[in-house]
Amino acid sequence: MACDLSALSNLDPTDPEAAQRLLDQCTAALTDPSLWIWAIVFTVVCAAVGALIGKYKNAVARDALLGAALGPIGWIISLLLPAHKPAPKCAACGKTVDAGDKHCRHCGARL
Repeated sequence: MACDLSALSNLDPTDPEAAQRLLDQCTAALTDPSLWIWAIVFTVVCAAVGALIGKYKNAVARDALLGAALGPIGWIISLLLPAHKPAPKCAACGKTVDAGDKHCRHCGARL
């Protein structure tokens, strides 16, 4: 008996032993270490590909998280999202300023 929907549909509802055997097989399939190793490797690879996409869009963390959480669908979303624009900086002191500011709030230089 395998752990799939056909085994569940063929299960005799009057036989609790068969239900327990099916439950044991499904539990064993879910706790199989090779399944978890495969899932972890797949998640890490998807995050790495997402980070590579994010490297070119200046959004490494965002795209790595999308890749890890959604896999190849996250890669597509990452490719469709706009590139992250860095915050503007003051030419005089080099500190971050808001985009609409006319004067630097740190040194007072005209932007």
